[in-house]
Amino acid sequence: MKAMARTPMRVPKTPRSAQSQQAQMEKRRDLSAGKAQDPVNVFCRVRPLQSDADLTSMRVKNSTTIAVNAQDQLLHQNKQNGAQREIQYIFKHVFQPDATQQDVFAAVAQPLVDNLVRGRNSLLFTYGVTGSGKTYTMTGNSRHRGVMPRCLDLLFRTIADYQAKKFVFKPDKLNGFEILSEEDALLERQHEMNQRFAGAGRFAFRRKESDPEIASQASVEPTPLSVLDEDNMYSVFITYVEMYNNSVYDLLEDSGIQKSLQCKIIREDANHQMFVHGVTEVEVKTVDEALEVFQMGQKRKRMGNTVLNAESSRSHSVFNIRLVQAPTDCQGEHVVQDKHNITVSQLSLVDLAGSERSSRTKNTGVRLREAGNINNSLMTLRTCLEYLRENQQVSPNPAPKKIPYRDSKITHMFKNYFDGEGQVSMIVCINPRMEDYDENMQVMKFAEMTQEVQIARATPMKPDLGLTPGRRKANKLFKIAVNNLNELGIPEAKQLEVDVGLVYSLGADFPNYQMDSPETECKIQELMQYLEQRIERRRKLRANMDIKCDNFRQLLMTLDRDNLQLRTELASLKAVYKQERERSAALENKVRIHESSIDVLNNTLSKRERQIQELSHKLNEQDQLLSQKEQEKEKQKKKFNSKLAVESDKNKREFDMKLREQRAKMQERMRIKDEKLRLVSNILQSEDVPSLPRSQSSEDLLNEKERGGFTARTESSVPPTTRTERTDIYCTPRHGLAAANNRHRRSRSAGDKWLEHRAANPVPLGTIMQPYLKNRKSVTKLMDMKELTGHGTTKYCLVSQEADTDGDVETKLYKGNVIPTCGGGAQVVFNDVECLRQKSPVHSPTRKRPSNSNLSASAFGGQLPSTGLTSVQDVASRCNLGIEGHSNKKSKM
Repeated sequence: MKAMARTPMRVPKTPRSAQSQQAQMEKRRDLSAGKAQDPVNVFCRVRPLQSDADLTSMRVKNSTTIAVNAQDQLLHQNKQNGAQREIQYIFKHVFQPDATQQDVFAAVAQPLVDNLVRGRNSLLFTYGVTGSGKTYTMTGNSRHRGVMPRCLDLLFRTIADYQAKKFVFKPDKLNGFEILSEEDALLERQHEMNQRFAGAGRFAFRRKESDPEIASQASVEPTPLSVLDEDNMYSVFITYVEMYNNSVYDLLEDSGIQKSLQCKIIREDANHQMFVHGVTEVEVKTVDEALEVFQMGQKRKRMGNTVLNAESSRSHSVFNIRLVQAPTDCQGEHVVQDKHNITVSQLSLVDLAGSERSSRTKNTGVRLREAGNINNSLMTLRTCLEYLRENQQVSPNPAPKKIPYRDSKITHMFKNYFDGEGQVSMIVCINPRMEDYDENMQVMKFAEMTQEVQIARATPMKPDLGLTPGRRKANKLFKIAVNNLNELGIPEAKQLEVDVGLVYSLGADFPNYQMDSPETECKIQELMQYLEQRIERRRKLRANMDIKCDNFRQLLMTLDRDNLQLRTELASLKAVYKQERERSAALENKVRIHESSIDVLNNTLSKRERQIQELSHKLNEQDQLLSQKEQEKEKQKKKFNSKLAVESDKNKREFDMKLREQRAKMQERMRIKDEKLRLVSNILQSEDVPSLPRSQSSEDLLNEKERGGFTARTESSVPPTTRTERTDIYCTPRHGLAAANNRHRRSRSAGDKWLEHRAANPVPLGTIMQPYLKNRKSVTKLMDMKELTGHGTTKYCLVSQEADTDGDVETKLYKGNVIPTCGGGAQVVFNDVECLRQKSPVHSPTRKRPSNSNLSASAFGGQLPSTGLTSVQDVASRCNLGIEGHSNKKSKM
């Protein structure tokens, strides 16, 4: 078996420093500045309107210009007849709404397939809003093939007779290829066949009969390209990946049992080309096989239903067509077993997901997150192109902007194309509906900016082995001739050998002439002309050979100089290597010394750790003892707390019982005192003390007063009969009082006027309910009769504040009618008492009730004696003027 050429294992590179990256960027910019540059080819395709009733905001003027009318003009075009303002955008070519898929392919993609065969890289991507026809343009449907299947069809028809056998070229998983020998390729083909029969791997999904949709997509017969190098062998590899949520997934991955796809990473190979690490590269030999693999990956592509598009792409899909070609040997039968002679070209077809607004699509949840990632990646693409344009337009002196390729996977993957590693083309898909006006304007601005970006023209270096062009065809013709001779039965045909190496031919052999004819002179002249032609041709061939020899000699001299320079560099590198070895030996000695010191430190550390463990063990024991003591303390504390609570409850109950008994006694005493006070007040209010029978004692009188009551203490409008019964207790009528009519009623139309008699410094209530008297006059002392009779006073109110049995403030309003008397004065008849009491929501039995005398003194702003008689006199003196309305009553008291 022949040795197989394989690529040596490469160690993953470490990230380069920012300074080296900047230097490399400047170096590439200098190299690209010296090359010819081409702008990005931007094409525009207008989608037909879905309904005749839809309004359009765009108009195709010619094959390169499209006009956009303002949205406000479209809405008011029926009202205005004047000139309308429009914006014109110029593209490389504008496709009308009725343009066919073949028209788009011939103008856009066919030159890219030509570049692919010539060994150049190309990038084509569709850009536009959602629902504008990007996927239809790229892939098409069962009736109308898109750009991708047409590219595959044209490519396979071009290289149909020049394809290498399967597995002659094999990917090395590092974006390169290696050449297998015939024996190794045969083993790989046998392994594939076994897998297909066993139904394992990706081959299990393939059917014998072709899919009707795939067959319809491969039905057109394009004209093959004429730029093919017939002395090379070709193989086609395809990859299909998608960028979903800024992550790369391989749609052709053989996941097996695992259903979910694994995220891939983007790396840079030895030639500084970006590629997806670990991506599946499938070798295909026909269009049907390639489309079948594409359909298998299409089933895994993430699609979604939105308001604007029923089948909306939720990710960016990248379909790479890689054409691998290598020269044949001198016989034109086998590939040269040298991987350095391999030429790899790539055509990347990118279907970008459409930009969309969440306000229109009404996306939520996962769909909203997908739309955000799509918009972010498209914004990164736009930013990269803007920075490229700015770096190309500014003078070379200022520092160029750093282009953020790594901010998005889609820009990171195609970084080489924008740096000048291939041709870039873009199809802008437009939906001319007026509803998409704002989104279309953003797409137009992006397309206009993209056309200003210049891409350096790549010049691929094909290997030149110095072999005769056309050797493969010559060998094929020679074999056909040998077969024909064998069929004719000529035995010498088997011994014939063909040599299609470097042969210089002077033309056909001399013709055979006979010199004994009369036309000898003429034939001699013809032979002389033929000889002169051969001599001239030989002279040209010798001149050409001399030029080639001179070039070869110069090349040898250059190689000699380079060899001498390399030897000098090798000697210097050997000296440096020797120094480095000595330095490494010294460092190894230091390492050994440090290792010994580290061993000593490790021993010391182990001792210290043992000591720490012992101390920690002792500390844990002390902590346990302390915790036990704390637990005992807690138990004692709970025990004493329980005893204390029991004793407290017991004392509280005893105290409550005593307090209730004391409160009952005090209430009884206060009731007796209040009754006595009422009795004394009524006695003092009358002018003469009524004469009582001797047999009736003061206690009996008190009991009678308790049953009857007085007029000044009536509650809630007591009837006149009750007041009569109360006044009938006394036997002797009062003398000196002015006559008054108790049934006197004033006119109600005049309204009631109140005279409020209250203390000078009342206790603040702070309650929500406040005493309110309409049309009132407040006084603190009644010193003159005019204050009662003047101003048309009809009502009288006496405000009193005292503490109840619980110690809460109780406010009483004694209300009565002011009745005029015959003496010119006035008499107050009390008919109602209102009580406003405040109580605490929390019962506090230990609260002490303040004495009645103290509260009354504080309420009326003075100090009162502690005796009951003094309190009675004070009340009588204050109520005298209010009841009778005469100031001379005060002197009688």
